[in-house]
Amino acid sequence: MKKLIFTIIGAFMLLAGPKTFAQISNIDGVWSFGGGYSMLSLSGESAAKAKALGFESLPGFYFGIMLDYPFSSIEGFTLEPGLSIMHYGKTFTFGNSSEKKNKSYHCNYFYIPVNLKYTFPAGDSGFGIAVFTGPRLNLGVGGNCFSTGNTYPSIRPIDAQWGVGLGITVADAVVIRGGYDFGLTKCLKDNKDIGYNDEIAYRNTLNIGVSFLFK
Repeated sequence: MKKLIFTIIGAFMLLAGPKTFAQISNIDGVWSFGGGYSMLSLSGESAAKAKALGFESLPGFYFGIMLDYPFSSIEGFTLEPGLSIMHYGKTFTFGNSSEKKNKSYHCNYFYIPVNLKYTFPAGDSGFGIAVFTGPRLNLGVGGNCFSTGNTYPSIRPIDAQWGVGLGITVADAVVIRGGYDFGLTKCLKDNKDIGYNDEIAYRNTLNIGVSFLFK
């Protein structure tokens, strides 16, 4: 996992050299970088079936960048695209009492949100409250959660969500963010070995974190 994270960070640094940073700094918007805690869970009529086979909520973390872009003439109304790296993982116990096995269950994603955001006017106090909502695209980039297993349900590496959230700006420099993303597409892979066929379940995520503004 460490090798994966450092490889991705290194790729970002190589792609975004001094010239690239100079170009994006001229965009009329506010950049932020941050991270925090994330929790993956399932909902839908097949979520209980997956849990019975050992799939419980997966804790994780994320870090990434976002751009708050004032595309509208309405003050406080902005577009907020972003890109984050997310990792989830946990060790589960599978099997019956006579054949219990421990297995590490983990997955990594490129998380691409596009928010419509409204920030309530707060004057020059440096304190602000914003609400946001929009679609999310998740691209799996490694982890055994995506591999079809004989003892556990696996999930699809690409899915879509719709998210809602709240942000609180402190001192015009730090933003405390919280949000929930609801799954829009079915996330469980078909697997005849464990009786899975066209199961209906959706991948939801809870995200709580802190980001730092760069103007």
